[in-house]
Amino acid sequence: MNYQIKTDKILFTQLGNEGVVYAVEKNEYVALNETYFKILQGIENGKSQPEIVATLCQQYDISAADCAREVQTALAQLVEKGFVGVE
Repeated sequence: MNYQIKTDKILFTQLGNEGVVYAVEKNEYVALNETYFKILQGIENGKSQPEIVATLCQQYDISAADCAREVQTALAQLVEKGFVGVE
């Protein structure tokens, strides 16, 4: 499963260690924690879900299984909000 940022619906940028999404259609800003921002960066850079998990496991003290579960939850929320699409 490949994920893509819906660039026609959102703009996102880094703000310190975290990020901000601007939802164009809703005219609202959404603050992202560091992890969600890194997930969006991974998607933007063409990384697959397993690659994003591997990157986060290297950066944080978390097991691969826990990280994979958390990334899956985050991706589901990003899709639900309409920030990310699935191919």
